Amino acid sequence: MKTINRIVIIALSVFISATFNSCKKNDRDQDTETTSSRDNAIAESTFAGVLKSIGEFTDSTSLLRVAGCATFTVDSIGTASWPKTLTIDFGPTNCYGADGNARRGKIIASFSGRYRDSLTVISISLLGYHHNNNLVQVGTHTITNNGHNASGNLSYSINVQNASITTSNGTITWNSTRTREWIAGESTITNPLDDVYSIVGSASGTGINGNGFNVTIYNPLIIAVNCPFIQKGALVLSPINLASRYVDFGNGDCDNAATVTINGVVYNIAL
Repeated sequence: MKTINRIVIIALSVFISATFNSCKKNDRDQDTETTSSRDNAIAESTFAGVLKSIGEFTDSTSLLRVAGCATFTVDSIGTASWPKTLTIDFGPTNCYGADGNARRGKIIASFSGRYRDSLTVISISLLGYHHNNNLVQVGTHTITNNGHNASGNLSYSINVQNASITTSNGTITWNSTRTREWIAGESTITNPLDDVYSIVGSASGTGINGNGFNVTIYNPLIIAVNCPFIQKGALVLSPINLASRYVDFGNGDCDNAATVTINGVVYNIAL
């Protein structure tokens, strides 16, 4: 009798284990969640937009650029006195920049030196700042000029910590450590619209569904001042308890299309 009971118990254990593993496999195979990829793309574009705005308003010798509906103030005019604080005020209603994105509120940037000078540190704060109607807040946001790299391009280290983006669907939190290389437009000081940047690095955050994720860029993200979207590049996004997502932003077209590959299945998404 004991032998029979043991056989029954073993058989049940095998059945339960097989069923559990089958369910896990099926759950994994049916994993189609792309929300976290969109959430991270919103964060990527939002903070790239902050840097694009600062780039539009600065040059190597002064802080003297104005664009469209936005206004600016500098606490001390001239090149002899540093640090300087630049306030970019987009006003209380949406102001559309060169990249086509809507902004309102203020970006406040404190410069330890000129924007293009090696070792300059820029500390950024946001006041009532909205990007495409999403409220953007940040704990710390710093940019450090690393000087020219081996390719002859200016390089910047960018650190964003304790950021949040409040959307109509929920809140995204985000932290990132990046290197941004100025790959086109550096020599044309009077025309910020031809500026193009290449971005590498990592990030982490939580999406609107509350699930955490980690991000590593494996093909540099290409961002241009005159385009509202990430035009090129790829990253791997790893949500907690889900398969990694491979997000590809395309081959350089200025559009909102991207693909997300999950467990070998490719999904087309609009950002």
